Amino acid sequence: MRIHKTHLLSIFIGALLILNLYKLQLSSSTTKSSRWKKDRLVVIPAIYNEINWSDHKKWPDWLRYGLDLFNKNHSRMYDVYLYQRLNAKLDPPYNWPYAINVHEEAGVFLKFIFDFYHDLPDKMLFIHANPFHHSLRPFEAAQCIRDDVYYTTINTRWIQNHPWTSTVYDPTDNQTLIYKCAKRLLTLFGYDGDAQLNPRNIQPKEHSVVSTMCCAQFYVRKERILHYTYEQWSAVYNASLQPYCATPLDRELPGGPGMKWFGGSFEYLWHIILGLYPADMLPPRAKTTTGLCRYFRPSCKSFSCESAYVDVYVYPDPKSNKTN
Repeated sequence: MRIHKTHLLSIFIGALLILNLYKLQLSSSTTKSSRWKKDRLVVIPAIYNEINWSDHKKWPDWLRYGLDLFNKNHSRMYDVYLYQRLNAKLDPPYNWPYAINVHEEAGVFLKFIFDFYHDLPDKMLFIHANPFHHSLRPFEAAQCIRDDVYYTTINTRWIQNHPWTSTVYDPTDNQTLIYKCAKRLLTLFGYDGDAQLNPRNIQPKEHSVVSTMCCAQFYVRKERILHYTYEQWSAVYNASLQPYCATPLDRELPGGPGMKWFGGSFEYLWHIILGLYPADMLPPRAKTTTGLCRYFRPSCKSFSCESAYVDVYVYPDPKSNKTN
């Protein structure tokens, strides 16, 4: 009887050791260190052939500043994660991570989210190859954004009443291809595309409008990207690799001329998807809840939101030849 009890005690102790070892391994896996520095801004530029890939000395200063290859200062303000879209084999001088050249900047942005969804930086700045074309001081602005802001454009051009009209319609339902593409993309994120794009039920649907800051350069925190599941982002990323968005009629030539239905749609969807704003936003007005200053820390000395001008472009009313 005494031997039997000793045997049971050994089994119990062994089971406890195995359980503790499992908990230790589980804890280790859940606390795996991130590749990104905590609270460091990561800049993701959509660059194609706007730089000479073999001549690093001619790369713009803002790009060189954020890359370890050129800047060894570990206390710098931001890091750059650089994709190239020219050589899938990663042959020099294109030995940087590869993203297929589709859908303008949206293809690169979606690639980054797909690659790092499970290990995102705390805060990100998605920009064009020339970030100053639509923004006066994009990097200073991003450093001054308040911690409780999860998404904001860093551009200064306001687009008012942009309709979903185009010259190409789908004859099966008489809807424009860009409206159909935008509706499908919102559906992949779990939204009712028609209700989101056309809440007033305007007919024809493509006469519903979008008002937002132009043009697909934005700051976002990881919490807002994680608002959607990995499966949802994967579905959108995989859709970006298909030859067309919503119908074979909108088939694109990647990297070539012609209308980019997928990328063109996304340019007017980021504020809905990541900002959680309505499609037709109220225009920015100083000293109101729509003013630019609401995004920035008042104590920030390197950027003055009051001095950031807003360039307004109002689209013509699709129902007339007059401007709204």
